[in-house]
Amino acid sequence: MNTPRIQAILFDKDGTIFDSEKIYCESWIESAKAFNVPFSAKDYDKYVGIRANECYRLAQKEFGTDFPLDDFMRHNRAFIDEKKRRGMPVKPGFISFFDKARQTGVPLGLVTSSARDAAILSFTGTDFLRHFEVFVTGDDVENAKPSPECYFLAAQRLNISPDNILVFEDSNAGVQAALEAGCNVIAIPDYLEINKKLQKKCWHLLDSFNEADFTLNHIN
Repeated sequence: MNTPRIQAILFDKDGTIFDSEKIYCESWIESAKAFNVPFSAKDYDKYVGIRANECYRLAQKEFGTDFPLDDFMRHNRAFIDEKKRRGMPVKPGFISFFDKARQTGVPLGLVTSSARDAAILSFTGTDFLRHFEVFVTGDDVENAKPSPECYFLAAQRLNISPDNILVFEDSNAGVQAALEAGCNVIAIPDYLEINKKLQKKCWHLLDSFNEADFTLNHIN
């Protein structure tokens, strides 16, 4: 991959900014237990990086048409919302990197599959939101990740070509979405390993934001 000229930086939310996938996994296991449905951490793997509504549709198929999905959803969302109100744990190195990125003056943005209200709640106790020039959620698009629609929309709102945008993602669905939009992608895997084919298309694969400072040398 040629060295990119970075004019904007976009971040995914869950698993990238926040160490949230473990909490979501816990919520599904706990909620399934409350409704006497077998569900393990391995079962949760298929839901990683997918927006909530799609997860619930998958669950309906898995748990059966007679399963009280609405009650399950309320239980699950209440569990997650309570965790968010207490403050979501931030991924290692993000705060330091974010502060340095802000100082470059390039636009920063959030691109998440979460619904807008749920996304905002995730930022309880932080001041990250006020620094995002663009804020794209699952409510803004018809097709969520791995569709590139969300990243095309963010680029359009910024009026910046995708090939001048750097994206940080943690999941296969997110990485695929950003790559198909034509963005430069750095993957910081969280809950699951990034597919080998996708890894090869990424600009870099990092262990954490503690290794990401070099990207700021490519700001233009």
